[in-house]
Amino acid sequence: MKNVKTYIVEEKISGNSNLIISIIKNFDNILSYIPYQVERGYNEITLRFTRFLLFSYKQTFKLENKIDTKSMVTYVLKSSKGDILEIFISIKEEKPNQTNVNIAIKYDGEKEWIVGKFLHEIASSISHGIKEESKRAESITISTNFSENLSKLSFLTKLLMKSRLVKTDEITVGKGQLVSSILNIIQEFLRYQIIYVSGTSVSSSFRLIFINGEEKGVYVNIEGKESFDEKELNELEGHFKINIYVSLMPEEILKGVINEGA
Repeated sequence: MKNVKTYIVEEKISGNSNLIISIIKNFDNILSYIPYQVERGYNEITLRFTRFLLFSYKQTFKLENKIDTKSMVTYVLKSSKGDILEIFISIKEEKPNQTNVNIAIKYDGEKEWIVGKFLHEIASSISHGIKEESKRAESITISTNFSENLSKLSFLTKLLMKSRLVKTDEITVGKGQLVSSILNIIQEFLRYQIIYVSGTSVSSSFRLIFINGEEKGVYVNIEGKESFDEKELNELEGHFKINIYVSLMPEEILKGVINEGA
C-alpha cells in the first residue's frame, strides 16, 4: 500500500524575485541541491536512503512533468515503479531585494516510512542551494560590466549558443526613446536571469545585456564607430529590427566572464 508524505520549508532570501525565479526554474540547479543522490543524469536522479543501517530504498526518478507559472514551479519526478517525488517552489517578493521562498516536497510511493523521514532534509537542502546560488549570482553581477564583452565575437558566440531566441520585432523610435522602448518589450521575459537584445538599422546597431532585470552592458556602433556609452544609445533614432534572447544556462555565462577577467 502506498502512502503520501509532505514536508514544507520557508526561507527569506536576499535577492530580487527575477533572480530567484531564474534559479528555481533551472531544473539542473534543483537536482544538484538534492542530497542522498548516488547518480545523476539528464533530467533524472538516483536516490538512496537508509534507516537503522538495515532498511534502505534506492530508486531512479525521471522528470515527468514541469508546471511553470510566473512565480512558481512544480517538478514531478516519477520512477519506473510509479513512485512520485514532487517538488513545489513558490516565491513572493516581500520588499526590494528580499524574496520569500516556499518549498514543499511530497512523496507518494513505496517505503514511505523510509523516504518520508528524509523529506525535510531534501527541502532544507534545496532552500540552502537557492540561497547560496543567489548570493553568488548577486556578487558576480553587481561588480561586473559586460559592455566590452558585447564587442567580442567569442563572447557573443558562447552567449547565443546557450540562449534561445524568444522574440523578433521592428520598432521606429526618435532620439532618447530607444531605451524605454526596449524596457517595455522585455518586461515579459524578466523572469530570466540573462536577457540579450540586439538591434540593427541601416547605419547603426546596438547590443544590450540585462542581468537580473538590470542593464549590465551596452555596445553601440554608429557607421563603424564603436562605443560602450549609454549616451550614444540615446542618440540612436530610426527604424530598427531587434532580436531578444534569453540565456538557458546563465551560470555558465557568468562564470565564463569572471574566469576571463581573473
